[in-house]
Amino acid sequence: MIVDHISNRAQYYCLGESVRTALDFFAGVDDSPLEKANVDIGNGVLVKIRPMMTKPEEACSFEAHKEYADIHFLTYGIEQIGYNDVRNLSELSYNPESDMAALKGTGDKITLRPGYFLIALPQDGHMPCIAPGEPAPIGKLIAKYRI
Repeated sequence: MIVDHISNRAQYYCLGESVRTALDFFAGVDDSPLEKANVDIGNGVLVKIRPMMTKPEEACSFEAHKEYADIHFLTYGIEQIGYNDVRNLSELSYNPESDMAALKGTGDKITLRPGYFLIALPQDGHMPCIAPGEPAPIGKLIAKYRI
């Protein structure tokens, strides 16, 4: 798992054109309210634009992907994301059509703030959308690309 500020994005261009495309797209997004959409930005990258509400941790669950990586980016609000290596979590189910593994277990939390991104690779179990306090709105973009 990688967490950094979008201003440092050039350091991650070595991870491939898909990563570069996603991070450059994120760098051009402001903190305006978001409309839900899916946008193909090229180089095999789909960005899911999601205005959403954070939730209490007990309402969230761990997930992982086997074929795709996620890059999470916040434009407004604060979100915590649970993290643990998938080897330390139990797989409850896997849907190959959506490339979504539902996982069970506990982990650490990372706080994501506006302008920061998080790259979740297949070994990274992650629990998105955790409220750091009371549930609150966040502006979130999630880039998905095949590994």
